Amino acid sequence: MSHNKEYVLYGGQLKSNIHCGCSSLGALIIQRLKEHGNEVAFIDAVSGRTMTFQQILESSTSVASRMKHYGLGKRSTIGIMSENRLEYSIAAFATIFVGGILIPLNPNYTPTEFQHVLNLIKPQSIFTSARACGTLKSAMSGDSSIKFIVSFDNEVDEPCMKPFGEFLKSGTRESIIPDPVILKNDVAIMVHSSGTTGLPKAVQLTHFNVMTVVAYMREDPRMNELSVPIRILGLLPFYHVYGFMLMLNVCCNRYSMVVLPRFEPDLLLRSIQDHKVTMAHLVPPLVVFLAKHPSVEQYDLSSLQAVLCGAAPLSLDIELQVVRRLPHIQNIRNTYGMSEASLGVLSKINGKPGTVGRVHKTTWMKVVDIESGKTLGPYQVGEICIKGPLVMKGYYKNEQATRETIDSDGWLHSGDTGYFDDEGDFFIVDRIKELIKYKGFQVAPAEVEDILLSHRKIRDAAVVGIPDEESGELPTAFVVLQEGEQLSVADVQRFVASKLSPQKHLRGGVYFLQEIPKTGSGKILRRELRDRFLGKTTSKL
Repeated sequence: MSHNKEYVLYGGQLKSNIHCGCSSLGALIIQRLKEHGNEVAFIDAVSGRTMTFQQILESSTSVASRMKHYGLGKRSTIGIMSENRLEYSIAAFATIFVGGILIPLNPNYTPTEFQHVLNLIKPQSIFTSARACGTLKSAMSGDSSIKFIVSFDNEVDEPCMKPFGEFLKSGTRESIIPDPVILKNDVAIMVHSSGTTGLPKAVQLTHFNVMTVVAYMREDPRMNELSVPIRILGLLPFYHVYGFMLMLNVCCNRYSMVVLPRFEPDLLLRSIQDHKVTMAHLVPPLVVFLAKHPSVEQYDLSSLQAVLCGAAPLSLDIELQVVRRLPHIQNIRNTYGMSEASLGVLSKINGKPGTVGRVHKTTWMKVVDIESGKTLGPYQVGEICIKGPLVMKGYYKNEQATRETIDSDGWLHSGDTGYFDDEGDFFIVDRIKELIKYKGFQVAPAEVEDILLSHRKIRDAAVVGIPDEESGELPTAFVVLQEGEQLSVADVQRFVASKLSPQKHLRGGVYFLQEIPKTGSGKILRRELRDRFLGKTTSKL
């Protein structure tokens, strides 16, 4: 495939060496934890308990020693199935220290979902919290790959379970030297794609992939522009690539983080207020919360200087509402990335509205025509493609899906449509597979959702296409109203019709819900909404 070089955008080189002379990710983590010493890394938002970098290093070393005692080592697959908590980093780093492959797992998996992961990954051990323990035990059988479960909460009621306290008090505080690895080949972490299009796939991220993220974050202009020390809100789930890399960034690049186990409006707002959080990494539903929730007015959020948003498109209208409501936040730094690219590849570094920003250092990007694959120029909408050291090794045990995602020239096809302008700022349009086809017109759900969210009585919204024999698909809205507000189906349809062209009107109807179903990372579960609608339709026949 030939490329028009002019329209391949490159983010430039990093100032420092990516691996800093370290022979593995584990060696890099140890080096950084030693450097940062007795400064506080994590604060538990619920209990107020703190943990220093030195304590993380000592505890991780102890846990790694106990892992080796139980035969876990190079290429052992070790899972963590837990909500955010201080012990998460200890189990994660210990896994990496012994040369294992870390598998962050969603503690909200149903037994069916977890069984799929179990069959695919075959983890040898899993660290878990009480919340996920039931699902974990119910999925285990006599032929399970899991040798034992480690309970963070020290609740041991099965022979295969061990208390985390045993691993912490293994009796060794000797320094550990991780074995060297082949940086660009050996896998450090496997995260799961969200599974909104088919079953979840395991994304293999190498030591070099993850070390590139650490190196980029060290030079990230957004992390270096605040006038106060950075204290990060640790709400994004650590089992998701976004939340995990933030936790790693804290430990490797000397920040502090207030760790929240779950989203609760008052807990979130009180944590920002009481712990003087200066930077919040959020997903769009949480930015909508800041824009619209009445509780926001009851707390002093003046310490918060920066909001970064990723994982899904954010409405420009919501962005502006937050800035008006919280004037100490100058603008929202939208970001764009995916698990398959180790995290973010685009981020906004200026105040331009609506953009997800420019290409990160180390990365090449282009936009291609969906049908022909031809490289496109500015303002031409096509599929966003990514190349560079952030691109995953591939999907675990799924060569076909890997080939469908990474082409023979090494370009990762994102499945997202967008364009860039004359200044190299990118704009996301929508997921290719989520585009609604109405009478040959392509309708982007995110565009209609933006309009719905601009209505003061609407708290949240999602738009999907439902099958229609005559038109192909009909745009259909699922809406959550603000508390105490009322709107009729016709009200919502008229509002959208007054703002958008005819093919984007809500001809499939409007359904009022209590909540929009989403993944832990904030992506709308459109398939679930379609199934819910089709179920209703079928039941009426």
